[in-house]
Amino acid sequence: MRTKRCLSSALISLVATIAASSSVIAAEPPKLQLVESVRNQHWIGIAPVSRSTVWLAGNNGAVAHTEDGGETWNYSQPGQNDLEFRDIEAIDNRQSYAMSIGDDGQSKIYFSDNSGESWQMSYRGENDSFFNCMATSPNGEAWVLADSVGDQWRLARSPSGRNWMKGAGAIGTKPLSNESGFAASGSCVRFNNDTWLMGTGNADTARVLRKGSFGIRFEVIDSPMQAGPNAGIFAVWPVNDKEFYIAGGHLEPDENDTERLWYYDGQQFNALPEPPLQGALYSLSVIEHQGRWLLTSNPTGAAAFHKPSQQWYKLTDANVWNVQCHSDISCWLAGKEGFVAKLIWKPEQDRPTNKEF
Repeated sequence: MRTKRCLSSALISLVATIAASSSVIAAEPPKLQLVESVRNQHWIGIAPVSRSTVWLAGNNGAVAHTEDGGETWNYSQPGQNDLEFRDIEAIDNRQSYAMSIGDDGQSKIYFSDNSGESWQMSYRGENDSFFNCMATSPNGEAWVLADSVGDQWRLARSPSGRNWMKGAGAIGTKPLSNESGFAASGSCVRFNNDTWLMGTGNADTARVLRKGSFGIRFEVIDSPMQAGPNAGIFAVWPVNDKEFYIAGGHLEPDENDTERLWYYDGQQFNALPEPPLQGALYSLSVIEHQGRWLLTSNPTGAAAFHKPSQQWYKLTDANVWNVQCHSDISCWLAGKEGFVAKLIWKPEQDRPTNKEF
């Protein structure tokens, strides 16, 4: 009887293993669908808020907005045409914030509540401020990370997106020498699941700043990411108040680029398999679809990583600066020379059954 029970347990374990393996194999990468109706220019900031509504921002002071999934676009110009927009944070089809970068007063936040028909400048950094990234929460709170100046952090906060104040006091320790963010895709500040996360670079250590929705100060966490001039954390993604992902590296592509994507859990960092891209990873988005997927991009392309199977899939070789998702239903990419695309995921009901394996 004992032998039969052991065999039965072994069989159950084997069946469970095969089922789990089949589930991993069944996951398929998304397909990339180019959007050819958009203006040909450098697009950087991107904010999908539904399947059909997406906001874009880029150089030449331009913002674009679609409500039909990219069939048609409306264009607007919040300020002067020499502004470089690196981040756009949209609340819905009518409300959106656009962040420009630069010294000498070029770092600004604009707000529209009428689908981009008109814009108001909500906040302007000091002449020596250089904005990198911003993020908003569903209740309208917003944070902006700028390059540090001397031994002072440069952060800005708004409780509602309208009235802004300096937020340097929210970090209890001083910045490292030259510590800053990277404005490559506006992804170095994120809010998700009641957690604020920021990533830094350009200093001797690349660090993560983390705070809960109701927290007063950001916790500072040293990371193992590549560090030093032109290196560090370019993008962050909080899963919850205990887990997060960071992506980055060095701006100059190198054959020895390693460990540019990290997962933090249980108070320790673990390196993930290297993506098929060269140089620093500019963007990072995480969604749940047939298991967890990580999406990243940079000037050498874009790629998707299926965490359960530990597999990378190259999506394109185009110069892609940003990939952003709304929940797990709408993911878009933006980059140089008018590159805009959306990812099409195979519906769950169309997945192969285990009988096919």
